[in-house]
Amino acid sequence: MRASEGADEHLGELVRLQRAFTIRSAVHWEQRSQRFVERARPLFDDGVRLARRLSQHDPVDGARALARALIDRSTFHTAAHEFGAAFSAGR
Repeated sequence: MRASEGADEHLGELVRLQRAFTIRSAVHWEQRSQRFVERARPLFDDGVRLARRLSQHDPVDGARALARALIDRSTFHTAAHEFGAAFSAGR
């Protein structure tokens, strides 16, 4: 309950931690699983959603975080050979 009340004030840290978790998870799964794409996709999408939310509360840091999240997601799409999605990942 308390965590949800003050979530927005810690949003920047949440975005940073989610990105680190996503990248580490993707590297782990890519090396050990045939299901890399389906396991990693939601993490990259969540990162973009969190960064968009941060950009509403903190336009400066949020814009930087959103740019990183979009680049990360586009890179994921490229690694998954989803080139059309990689090109349009910022939309």
